[in-house]
Amino acid sequence: MFDLDTAQRFMQEEGIDAWLLVDYRGSNPLLWHILGVVRQPTRRAFLVVPRDGVPVLLIHTVDQFFFHDVDLEKRIYRGWVEMRAMLRELLGPARRLAMEYSEEGGVPAVAFADAGTVELIRSWGHAIITSADLFQVSAAAWDDFAIQSHKRACVVVAGIKDAAFERVKTAIRVNEPLTEYALQRFIFSEFERLGLETEGAPVVQVNHHSGIVSYEPQPEGSAPIGAGDWLLIDFWARYPGERNVYSDIAWGAYAGAVVPPKLQSVFDIVRRARDGALEAIEKAWQSGVVLEGWQVDDVARGIISVAGYGENFHHRTGHSMGPGKWLHGLGVNLDNLETHDTRRILPRTGFSIEPAIYLPEFGVRLEINVFLDPVAGPSVMTPIQDEIVRLI
Repeated sequence: MFDLDTAQRFMQEEGIDAWLLVDYRGSNPLLWHILGVVRQPTRRAFLVVPRDGVPVLLIHTVDQFFFHDVDLEKRIYRGWVEMRAMLRELLGPARRLAMEYSEEGGVPAVAFADAGTVELIRSWGHAIITSADLFQVSAAAWDDFAIQSHKRACVVVAGIKDAAFERVKTAIRVNEPLTEYALQRFIFSEFERLGLETEGAPVVQVNHHSGIVSYEPQPEGSAPIGAGDWLLIDFWARYPGERNVYSDIAWGAYAGAVVPPKLQSVFDIVRRARDGALEAIEKAWQSGVVLEGWQVDDVARGIISVAGYGENFHHRTGHSMGPGKWLHGLGVNLDNLETHDTRRILPRTGFSIEPAIYLPEFGVRLEINVFLDPVAGPSVMTPIQDEIVRLI
């Protein structure tokens, strides 16, 4: 999933002389993402990627086994004095280095270089910049395989969403008891039947439970789903494989003939915030402007704030998506609340857009997945909910 040519081309364009990745006991997930394995060696390890030439791993002699299947040139050190000498030699005349560093810890998702190592490298005369966007373009970008895997997952996940709502409709129609937890188990069973994998558990929330950001149904105390209820579901799945990308959606439905005015009003505000964020990305693409993650968050959050619900939007507007181990990828987040995410929204990266409003009586969250196609621009990959689903 790491593309050396893309990394070195970006480094040349950005005036970066080398990329230095530092790890201690598995502390740097970006390094392991690039290597394509996940290990926890016992000593310090360094990966030096020059703007031209061959990357080199500097590892301790005791840890050689941890890297036995990594097809890179390796240098072996024994003591710390030797380690520093060899690292200085590998860095050579490089002046401007990219590291997993974020100024003032602003973007912790890329801040894995420890302060002491940063101080050491600076003492040798190197200038340090963040590797955030370098990692995005070379290791978090979607290749054609990832795009196709996401498209396949989106179709199947949307089908499970429809099946879940149909399951609720049937239960209400025949007066069959159905709880949040039972519906969650149904979604799990669909994952298993269709050969999908997930991370964590599907979110199924009824009425005031949907106003709790972190609520997940449990076997005991799970709320029933019936006539007059508001239902929010949020789940994600993919076909197994680290090169595959999750599909991640959130939809809302009401089990009644007439949607309560306040629920409809809040739904419409969240929908406008979602669409406003997408429109901002589309307009920027058309005009050749590259946005940063925080700027898109400001658009969605601004719409919700103007409507009077700014204090009821408790999380970022969207998270990175891409191939790799996690649902939440290692690229740019649409975030100016939890962090001030200054990473750029770059071609071949993907992310969710999921603004929300959480109230004591109910919550509304709408989620879509977007891929920034290098030719077509922002492309919505999942179905878009524009109206509340009716369950009766």
